[in-house]
Order: sequence, then C-alpha cells, then structure tokens
Amino acid sequence: MDNITNAPLQDKPTYRISEVAHYYDVSLRTIYTWINKGLVDVVFTKAGQKRITRESLGEDRFKTLVKTEKSKSNKII
Repeated sequence: MDNITNAPLQDKPTYRISEVAHYYDVSLRTIYTWINKGLVDVVFTKAGQKRITRESLGEDRFKTLVKTEKSKSNKII
C-alpha cells in the first residue's frame, strides 16, 4: 500500500525525523538532505531538536519529494 495517499501519521503537530523517514520508507539521510536544501519545513524543540511539522507533510511538495525518491530507488541499473 502506498503510504503517501494514507492519512498522515498520528495526529500530532510535529514529528521526529525518524518517524517521518520510517513512515514514508525513505532514509534519514534523504530527509536531512531535504531539510538542508530547504525543501521540508522544520521547527526546533526547546532542547534544539528538529521536528517536521504536520503541515509540511500535508503539502504536495513533500509528497512529490517522496514519490521522486521512491522512483529513483526502484530503477534497475
């Protein structure tokens, strides 16, 4: 089943990067690359940890990033 079309994770305002990577089946490195390029919005906790906002996950931009990444990983070389 394609997680991209399912409802987002639990109904929380923010998610750990590892939660998002696991849910969408992409690597942590991929998520961090997107964050560093400014493609995914994050907020910081009081402890300085990055969190991805629920709004960011719902954006078409994020879904397009995931679909593009999955199509790359499915190509046979």
